[in-house]
Amino acid sequence: MTLFLFISCNNSGKDGNTSANSADESVKGPNLTEISKKITESNAVVLAVKEIETLLSSIDELATKAIGQKIDANGLGVQANQNGSLLAGAYAISTLITQKLSALNSEDLKEKVAKVKKCSEDFTNKLKNGNAQLGLAAATDDNAKAAILKTNGTNDKGAKELKDLSDSVESLVKAAQVMLTNS
Repeated sequence: MTLFLFISCNNSGKDGNTSANSADESVKGPNLTEISKKITESNAVVLAVKEIETLLSSIDELATKAIGQKIDANGLGVQANQNGSLLAGAYAISTLITQKLSALNSEDLKEKVAKVKKCSEDFTNKLKNGNAQLGLAAATDDNAKAAILKTNGTNDKGAKELKDLSDSVESLVKAAQVMLTNS
């Protein structure tokens, strides 16, 4: 009789073997594959945004250090009112920024990316539309400063749009960092 009682009570798991059963199927841990994928994607977005920030800072460096300058034996020397190539370089960088933004796909940052892209296009178009003064080999120092020096008092040739672009990129960088932290 005792033997019969033990056999009938052993119904705790599949096939009656409790040691071979895993934990309850409904209690699963985090999906590490999904988490890893999200972190990788977030990291790629942050790197792309940092690249855009670096490109933008190169325009700032050109504006502060290269307007009215030429290369000479001592490094940089004065060459006033010959800034056409410098402005062409700033224009090329601004179009590259727009291209990089077009390739940036992030649902979480979609609105911020769109804002930065619009600011980039506004700056690029301002330079392009000012080609009569900015496209000359002999583009003046004053015109170059009004185009790419954000701190210049006169900013009617692109510097205002560049400042807006800089502010929007700064906001995008912060949002990308938050996205990475939350992933």
